[in-house]
Amino acid sequence: MNRLIYAAFVSALMVGTMSMALVAGAFYRPQVVHQMLFSGQLPGRHLMYNLTRKSNVEIVKQASQSVVIVIATRAVRAQQTSATTDPVAPQENNVLRGTGTGFIIDPEGYIVTNEHVIKEADRIRVKLADGREYKAIIKGVDLGTDLALLKIEAEGLSALQLGDSKVVQVGDPVIAIGNPLEYEYSVTAGIVSAKERKIYNDKPYLDFIQTDAAINRGNSGGPLLNQSGEVIAVNTVIRVDGRGISFAVPSNLVKQVIGQLRAYGFVARGFLGLTPANISAEYREGLGLGDVQGVLVTEVSQDKPADRAGIKTYDVITYFDGRRVTRADEFFGYVASTPPLQKVELVIMRSGQQLKLQATLAPRDDDRPVGLRPSVPKSGLLIGFSVRENTETLRESRGGQHLPQKEEEAGGGVVVSEIDPLGPAADSALSVGMVIVEANRHPIRKLEDFNKVTSQLNNGSALVLRLNAPPLNDLRLIAIRVGESR
Repeated sequence: MNRLIYAAFVSALMVGTMSMALVAGAFYRPQVVHQMLFSGQLPGRHLMYNLTRKSNVEIVKQASQSVVIVIATRAVRAQQTSATTDPVAPQENNVLRGTGTGFIIDPEGYIVTNEHVIKEADRIRVKLADGREYKAIIKGVDLGTDLALLKIEAEGLSALQLGDSKVVQVGDPVIAIGNPLEYEYSVTAGIVSAKERKIYNDKPYLDFIQTDAAINRGNSGGPLLNQSGEVIAVNTVIRVDGRGISFAVPSNLVKQVIGQLRAYGFVARGFLGLTPANISAEYREGLGLGDVQGVLVTEVSQDKPADRAGIKTYDVITYFDGRRVTRADEFFGYVASTPPLQKVELVIMRSGQQLKLQATLAPRDDDRPVGLRPSVPKSGLLIGFSVRENTETLRESRGGQHLPQKEEEAGGGVVVSEIDPLGPAADSALSVGMVIVEANRHPIRKLEDFNKVTSQLNNGSALVLRLNAPPLNDLRLIAIRVGESR
């Protein structure tokens, strides 16, 4: 009797909960509920997703607070003319500066972006939606998925949630937010064009989501959002020879990768050293494989785990460590998701006989950890640049250019002679040859005046310069945060 009462109570509770969900859905999403009730289909796993769908305006307003601009700076070496960041900005002050996108996944300051956005960077800064900028450090990168995990020290951060990319369907609407061509916080919309796309021949274990949402240089590392405002993929690759063909790393894979990057700083994937193939009708007939299901081994690398385990060409692998194998892509995924040095069991069919072999996986050669490149700081440049007296000789070397009359009466000022490419002034509009006439409102007549002002600055202090920019002789203001290099 008690069990019957308990069962009745649970049933009533479930019915009541479902009824409340339908009532709420009918109020907020009437079209969804109408379709569900009158389509003849029972509620499925997409019910809660459909009921929580938001308008594009709601999604963008909320998600933009967690999207960031990633600024990667690299000092120019000899004979260097191109950058590896996305996209490449003009060379200024002996630096190459590239920008990309990222998003906050943890209020503690963890940020996801693409590895190619920060590749070989000497200095990385992150700009938040509210205008704040912070120095970022690399916590880990994964060359396989082109993902990177950054960390900033900031407060009041809001994070985006990683959704379930497994429930994403072709045709689902998606939204991308990013920094295409440095047009900050641009929003584009489209649909999921395809799933489980393979785009790298040397990385068959990776599946990508294809979308037609406009993705351009600078969108890299940004979120691809579903109608609930969840991240279902990270924008990564564009087809430069096509339109509306872009690819993103699915969120379920992102969760796995970021978990390892946060814990270890890199991702380690298993490696067997064999080439599998789907069993075609020709293979089945020509090799007399009958109705066996699995993948055909077409090549075995010498002295690799598969070779040492005794696997041979023409073998058919039917199980990998207890999991049934039906396709080559599936097999690659099983191997890559297993840690190196782990012993696994493979069930194979060889000449009609079933065999069980043991193999110890090796690490993949391309899963090597990569960190921030060391840079050589310049001594004595806390403010990020050097100056010299604005002598008559210097003025003549610049073609006899003088300051405007009003400023000339105040004194000659000081000339910017050198800029640390990795210092706090590198990202400002300051250039060599500019003449500083005021520093934090103090007139600068000679080098002694400038040194007196800057000697009172501490790490983190603001330095506001009023200066002349030849050859136009126009006066302007530039603000620098002292000591915020690297």
